[in-house]
Amino acid sequence: MSELKVNLSSETIYVTQPEQSVTLNGDVIIRRIVDFPGEKKVVAFVEGAGRIELDALSGNNYGDWTNADVVAAVTNLLNG
Repeated sequence: MSELKVNLSSETIYVTQPEQSVTLNGDVIIRRIVDFPGEKKVVAFVEGAGRIELDALSGNNYGDWTNADVVAAVTNLLNG
């Protein structure tokens, strides 16, 4: 998979773990996408933020997804 970019419209603080946050800005690189069909879960590994579980594509929302869907889910999550 080639890398995907998410463009954040403004500086964003994303909490990677309880009590730990990182500041992201500009283009954010999605390094890897992992699909767990048995768990109905999609996870993205984002440069600077680490592992992000994509609720928008998981659980009751689980199904076929595209790279564009992952970019949209990450963008929406990080832009809050």
